[in-house]
Amino acid sequence: MSSTKSALITLHVGAFLMAATGLFSQIINLPAWDITGYRTWIAAGVLFAWVWWREGRVALDSARDYRRMLLLGVLLCVHWITFFHSMQVSNIAIGMLSLYAYPVMTVFMEPLLKGTKIDWGDVASGMFVLVGIYFLVPEFDFSNSMTQGVLWGILSAFTFALRNLLLGYWFSGQSSARSMSYQVLVVALLMTPVILTSKNIPNEHDWILIVILGLFFTAFSHTLFGYALRYLKAKTVGLVACMQPVYGVVYGMIILKSIPDKSTLVGGAIIVTAAIYESLREHNKSAMPLTD
Repeated sequence: MSSTKSALITLHVGAFLMAATGLFSQIINLPAWDITGYRTWIAAGVLFAWVWWREGRVALDSARDYRRMLLLGVLLCVHWITFFHSMQVSNIAIGMLSLYAYPVMTVFMEPLLKGTKIDWGDVASGMFVLVGIYFLVPEFDFSNSMTQGVLWGILSAFTFALRNLLLGYWFSGQSSARSMSYQVLVVALLMTPVILTSKNIPNEHDWILIVILGLFFTAFSHTLFGYALRYLKAKTVGLVACMQPVYGVVYGMIILKSIPDKSTLVGGAIIVTAAIYESLREHNKSAMPLTD
C-alpha cells in the first residue's frame, strides 16, 4: 500500500475518533479549561512513553524545533479550549459545524504560506463544504448563545488551520507521535495553573471519561492526523476531516438518542460528498506517472 493510501485510511479513522470529542464536552461536568488540562497531561504521558519505546529518544534536533513546537502547542491549546467552549455555550452541532470553516481557511492560507498557486478545484471543494454547513445551520441570531458558539468555533477553526499548515510545513519529516507529544505537553503546561487553582474537582465518573478522552480521543486520534499530514496536503486533511460532523451525528443518534432533521441530513450528505471527492482527487494525483 502506498504512503498516500495509508495516510487517507489513517485520516478517516482519526476523523471518526475525533468526532466523539463533542460528546465529552457535554457528559463531563467540568469547564472547557479544566477538561483540556486533564486530558492533555494524560495524553502527553502516553505519547512520550510511546515515542521513547518506538524511537529510543524523545529530544528534538535543534533549539529552533523547540521554539516551533512551542508555537504549535499554543495554537493547539487555543483551538481545544475554544472548541470545547463553543459546544458548551451552544451545543455539539453548532460547535462542530462552525469549526469546519477551517478547511475553507486552509485552502486560501496554504498557497500564501508555501508560495504556490491556488488550486481552484480545492476552492470549489471548500465552497461545497460551506454550502453543507449552511444546510446544517441555516440561520443565526447574533444576540443568542448559538451565535456565541459559532464565533468561538470560527476562532477554533482559524487556530486549527494555522497549526495544521505550520505542522506540515515545519515537521513533515518528524514522526507524528513525537510531534504531537510536544504539542500536547505545551498545552498541558499552559493549563496547569488552571487545574491547580480550579474549584471544580472531577468525580469518579468524570475521571473515567477524562482518561478515555485523553488516551483514545486525544493521543491516538491526533497522532493519526499527524501521520496523515506527513503525506497529504493540509487542505486535503481539512476537507476529509469535514466528515467529523457527520460522524458526530451518528454518535449523537446512538449515545444521546438525538435524531437529526432533514436539513441536517442534506448538509451532512453534501459534506461527505466533498470529503470523498477530495480523497479521490488526491489519490488520483498520487497515482499519475511522472513525466519529463
